[in-house]
Amino acid sequence: MSLYLKYRPQDFKTMVGQDHITTTLKNAIRHDALTHAYLFSGPRGTGKTSLARIVAKSLNCTNLEEGTEPCNRCENCEALLNGRLVDLIEIDAASNRGIDEIRELREKILFAPTQGKAKIYIIDEVHMLTKEAFNALLKTLEEPPAHAYFILATTEVHKIPETIISRCQQFNFKRITKENIVTRLQEIAEKEGVQAEPDALELISKTSSGSLRDAIGLFEQMTIDSAIIYQEVINSIGITGHMMIESFFQALLEKDIEKAVEMINQINGQGQNLNQFARELIAYLREQMLLGLSEQKNIDSIIEFIDIFSNAKQQINQSLIPQLPLEIAVIKACGFKTKEKPAKEEDLEESGLEETVVSPDSGERTDEPASVKVKAEGGKDPESSSGEEEKDASPLTLEKVKEDWQRIAEKIETPFIRMSFMDSEPVKLEKGDLYLTFKSSTLMKKVDNPSNQKEILKAFEDVLSAKVSLKTELKRITLKPITNTKKEEEAPSLMEMAREVFRS
Repeated sequence: MSLYLKYRPQDFKTMVGQDHITTTLKNAIRHDALTHAYLFSGPRGTGKTSLARIVAKSLNCTNLEEGTEPCNRCENCEALLNGRLVDLIEIDAASNRGIDEIRELREKILFAPTQGKAKIYIIDEVHMLTKEAFNALLKTLEEPPAHAYFILATTEVHKIPETIISRCQQFNFKRITKENIVTRLQEIAEKEGVQAEPDALELISKTSSGSLRDAIGLFEQMTIDSAIIYQEVINSIGITGHMMIESFFQALLEKDIEKAVEMINQINGQGQNLNQFARELIAYLREQMLLGLSEQKNIDSIIEFIDIFSNAKQQINQSLIPQLPLEIAVIKACGFKTKEKPAKEEDLEESGLEETVVSPDSGERTDEPASVKVKAEGGKDPESSSGEEEKDASPLTLEKVKEDWQRIAEKIETPFIRMSFMDSEPVKLEKGDLYLTFKSSTLMKKVDNPSNQKEILKAFEDVLSAKVSLKTELKRITLKPITNTKKEEEAPSLMEMAREVFRS
């Protein structure tokens, strides 16, 4: 038997994390004041169906302990435990969702209980019922027989009609806290003789997202040779670990893009779950945000990180490359900016500064193209050993661009970028800005794309040995009014045309 079935709560005392509900129900049982319809709603694995069965047991137990707790020893309790109590009817609404099943229920509900004191109907996943089935159930919930009780359970209460909700007493089940889950897992470990590392149980609790059933299932899965080891849990379920998250966060604060991207690829390469990593990171960022409120430390950056990585997490499953959304998120989070354009020649002249050419062999970085020679005062190359005058680099003109237009297009390697570029026409060159007009807005958008434009600008630099910035705009089409070239007196009148038609 699976552990989650073996350790399923059998009385109110063993229910975990739902004290606000068990206290109310116990008082109702003690004072014989149970209502005839309940609605249990909440996340999966939090005890809705288990508590419904405990209520059914308490209603039919012949030997209640402390006035509320089922004894689990009497004939009715044992029959329910073994699935033999005919007065407990459990319906899975996911597979019995039609009106016929509800009509059958309405017909049988009139019969008195066979074994116990009351008939209990537990309808699980009740939100799956059809509209017609809900309408059929409505009348029964309004006027149920004295011996009948309904307990409806659902994880999606918003899908249930208000007319049904209004006729039930509703209890909202909470996610079970990590502390309660760890305590319950420790109890199970002691009973099963399992040596479980505390960190491993903490990790299982954290991964289960408040579902005790999931936590017990994972506990059973991670038990190897009567032991649960923290590192084995990490390896099995792809958890990245607290230290990894801290290190990643530090890399973001230091704007170390290379380190952060490398960590993402390392996590992905180890086969760990990127969705889980993103979830843990966002949870960690939230903790840091709350901790930083008092110190006012890195709050703006952390809020920005949360926004960026929350969006990235939503895109992981849709991405062809799973780690790509996270890599892009890292670049955004680190505030990556493209390098500034070099100062224009006119600005340098106005400031009185002299431009010099750095030799490629010097190992120094320069933003100017290697083929462009910028002269020093007097028109001579200051590094020229021969002392010969360098010819002035002819300034780039619109005519020069038009003349080499076809050559520039041929240098663009990607066909669809080349085709988009050819739709344009150069119309103006001003201070390094080349203005292009397009007939098609779609093709203009493709040229505006930064990655596509990078390839186009490289073609310009290869052909013209100069850098330009592209400015795009849609070509305006002006419609000229149609004018008659034929003189008005030359056009035949209506009367003349009539005479021509009726002429005998």
